[in-house]
Amino acid sequence: MVKSERGFRYQKRDKDAVKERANARGGNFDSFIKSKYKLYKVKDGKNLVRILPPTWEKARHYGYDIWVNYGIGVDNQSYLSLSKMNNEKDPLLEARREAEREGDKKAAQALQARQRILMWVIDRLDEDEGPQLWAAAFTVDKDVANLCFDEDTKEVVYIDDPETGCDLRFYKEGQGLLTKYPPSKMKLLKGAPIHEDEGIQKEWLEFVTENPVPETLQFYDYEHISATFGGQVRKDPDDDDEDEEKPKRRQSARDRDDDEDADEEQARKRKRAARGDDDDDPPPKKRRAAADDDEDEEKPAKRARSKLKSRDDDEDEAADDEDEDERPTKSRRGATSRASDDDDEDEEPAPKKGGSIRERLAARRGSKADEDADDD
Repeated sequence: MVKSERGFRYQKRDKDAVKERANARGGNFDSFIKSKYKLYKVKDGKNLVRILPPTWEKARHYGYDIWVNYGIGVDNQSYLSLSKMNNEKDPLLEARREAEREGDKKAAQALQARQRILMWVIDRLDEDEGPQLWAAAFTVDKDVANLCFDEDTKEVVYIDDPETGCDLRFYKEGQGLLTKYPPSKMKLLKGAPIHEDEGIQKEWLEFVTENPVPETLQFYDYEHISATFGGQVRKDPDDDDEDEEKPKRRQSARDRDDDEDADEEQARKRKRAARGDDDDDPPPKKRRAAADDDEDEEKPAKRARSKLKSRDDDEDEAADDEDEDERPTKSRRGATSRASDDDDEDEEPAPKKGGSIRERLAARRGSKADEDADDD
């Protein structure tokens, strides 16, 4: 019997597999770009890029027009608009129309797809990264196009030409909604080849030829987007998010005092039971928070009666006080904090921080249904 020879044998991966792993983005975050491609991130302050030529058929621009929905679901995912890109049934468009019917302008605006111009670029400040995808805002791309066209001479600068094209210098100012790319600071540098090393230039051009921009897009189906929008995916079963989903009602000073009084009463009962004393100690005086002074002043008769009643009557009154605490007092109703808004049952419940837009719409519909039921 011949014994098979076993031993270590190195298996070398091909170059494409190594590149794909190097470019891959970790995590479960959904993106409108396939994970194996690198994304160009605009830096604060100065940026210097070289736009690469388009490599898809019938291209009329170096960039490809896309429409993206940002901030979807609890993880703020990004999805290509199914309605605008493929003329397909789109759960986000449906939710936007529903928000418009409900009069929720903020939700409708958040669900509006944004136009972006997707292009391959080389980051001159980090050329080792090679070609990267840049989803430029429509207004930024428009400002660049204005630089490339001279209205007086009608001459055009072909910024993406591999041999005579230009690097683009621009600046990013501000953060978030205040981000700006001042057109006055944009400049096209002197024309030159993409790279002084012909081998590197050839490698970059071959890469974008093999990976035309339209083929880098990642589409998700209706069911996946709808589930993410409703917060039904990407939930770790080991995480206990119940407290986040249902924020606790803020405890008032009066609530805290009542709890302390109840604890003291229980302690006294245990002491009496230990010494065999059946006589009850007189009930402690209620400590009232400053925020509830107005309520006590409005009901002096009730406060006077509480001093004369027996311990059983005091317990009944304490139960009534707890019911009153469930209803917002004047001081809490006038507050502007988020917790106060959550306590106010007469007003529309505010969505939890980081909550999905669908939850806000559902809460709004539930509030209106209750109002209709009360009218009937």
